[in-house]
Amino acid sequence: MMNNGALSPPWFPPLDKPAVPHARRPPAAERGATVAALRATVEAALPHVFDPTASLHAAGQALRRALNREDAAAERAALAQALAAAQAAWQFEPAVLDAACRLLCGGAVALPCAAPRHAALAMAAAAWASCGRPCVLMTADDEGAARASQLLLPLFQQLGIDAAPAGSDANGAMLRRAYAAGVVIVPARRFTADLTRDRRERSSGDALQLEARLHGAAGAGVLVTRGLFTLLVDELDRVLFDDAVNPVLLSVPDDSTALGPALQRSRELADALEPGHHYSLSVAHGLQWTAAGAVLAGELIATLPPLWRQPERAEWLLRQALTVRDLLQPGRHYTLNNGHVHLDDAIGRALPDRGLLPHLTQAIQARTGVPLSPVTRATERASVLGLAASAHRLAGAAADLQGLEAALWRRHGLCADDARSTHAQAMVEACRDDADWQARIQARFGAPPDTHRLFVLRQLNAAARLADLPGAKAEAWVLASLSPQRALQQLQERAEADGRAPARHVEIVFTEPLDSRRAEAQLIARVMDVAQGADVTPRLLLQPEARWVAQALGPLATPLRALCRQWPAATPRLLTVTLSLLRWQMARQQARALQAQSQREHQLKLQLSFAGSAPALPPQSSEPAARRTS
Repeated sequence: MMNNGALSPPWFPPLDKPAVPHARRPPAAERGATVAALRATVEAALPHVFDPTASLHAAGQALRRALNREDAAAERAALAQALAAAQAAWQFEPAVLDAACRLLCGGAVALPCAAPRHAALAMAAAAWASCGRPCVLMTADDEGAARASQLLLPLFQQLGIDAAPAGSDANGAMLRRAYAAGVVIVPARRFTADLTRDRRERSSGDALQLEARLHGAAGAGVLVTRGLFTLLVDELDRVLFDDAVNPVLLSVPDDSTALGPALQRSRELADALEPGHHYSLSVAHGLQWTAAGAVLAGELIATLPPLWRQPERAEWLLRQALTVRDLLQPGRHYTLNNGHVHLDDAIGRALPDRGLLPHLTQAIQARTGVPLSPVTRATERASVLGLAASAHRLAGAAADLQGLEAALWRRHGLCADDARSTHAQAMVEACRDDADWQARIQARFGAPPDTHRLFVLRQLNAAARLADLPGAKAEAWVLASLSPQRALQQLQERAEADGRAPARHVEIVFTEPLDSRRAEAQLIARVMDVAQGADVTPRLLLQPEARWVAQALGPLATPLRALCRQWPAATPRLLTVTLSLLRWQMARQQARALQAQSQREHQLKLQLSFAGSAPALPPQSSEPAARRTS
């Protein structure tokens, strides 16, 4: 028998059913009145807070009783008392308090700067964590979790709130300790995987097996989370829209076919084959053997592991190994960082056959001589969308929510308040052609001593084009999908080493447009967060010969380029309209992908309910889901 000290904390099951459909989105006036009433209650309670920690504890007890009774009015009063305790301790600006009130009312808030955004999320987290139910502060990635933890953990400690980060590298006792805290700060994909795994284990129905998985042979345990009640999302647009189209796959190491040794051996066999003499390889025509190559390949195949000597399998291995060696270029098609391979988004265009994509990462690692990533087998599929739908209380903040107001309400029951960012939009510069585009970029090489200049690239293959320009090696660039913090820090460190004063200006040069204005505003906000008060000037270069023009117009791109050559004065207008069309297409494509993913998850739940593995779900409604608010 286990003692009471080894018992695990209570489990708070996430929601299994969609929220009750709501007929309409609350009008702005009604929404504003609700938020104003909550703030008035907080301000009325502030003069009576003498000990913030004790007041927060009392508010938490009241909130727990209100939640148990499902008393919305008492819940709202307890949240106001908790918010007053946090405000009394931290003394944030009125704008932060107003944003926190909107979060507690189930809102999505646009705050361009990271510091006030994290502060508002911290106040909401403190209020909800006071009741003892799991409160998760979810970020877009590990870097976001680290930044939030650095700012918020001292604040939570000041109020006596147990909070901990759970990064992607956390495991074992450290991970269980983080999830046992009142507030856990965790990347979205990490939490999605952990919660999905725990829900699967708890649904087995075997109490003895569950007890063993909870505590293990020595009280260590396998399950890590406490379930889900409150979910607060930082960078809401990235988590629930931009990155949500990529599912989270739960997998286990499984190399029963000896694929790892086969990839290593195929790399060695590829080195014995000479292009031209033994084969020809191109993206258009694929792999074609010569007579000598076919004979040699037949001899080499016999040295592969037994399961891979079958002709079709062996040729697939050799095609992949030769493609990695002959067609893929480091820095253009992939990058290697600490043994991890990052593939370019357009890697499929560089392959003769998309059937070569599986295990391409391991093939590149074999070619470069670094240890191979484990070969795994997928066991389950989950998504951040399903995670958000299962939260009892949901709210979030982002730098910019422009264009997402309707989708936030329709998909998540969230009201977006002040969705537009206050940052300036990038100034558009239209180039005549590709040569003019290159000339303008080169003209910006070598920034003045008081200016940091950062070039933003949409895809990895653009880095090779930039690197080919004379003088580009000394310039700082960053992919749009990554944080600009490290690149700017390197510029600042370089200036300090040269004895220069801190830069007063930061210029962002978008070498090509991003998928949306919101994505541009998001990156500008990130630069502002690390610019140390310097003026930030964003610029966007457009040119008619760019690939995005053909992506937007298809065969009509050729007439557009002819018009730009004939009427240069109309080029800015033509390119701006084309960019608007492309972004509309990208937004429509993203909405369809999210809808398809939601439908797949719903169909899977229905299949499980018919099989007796999950509760039956009502049919999905086309009306927006009303998020449970206070």
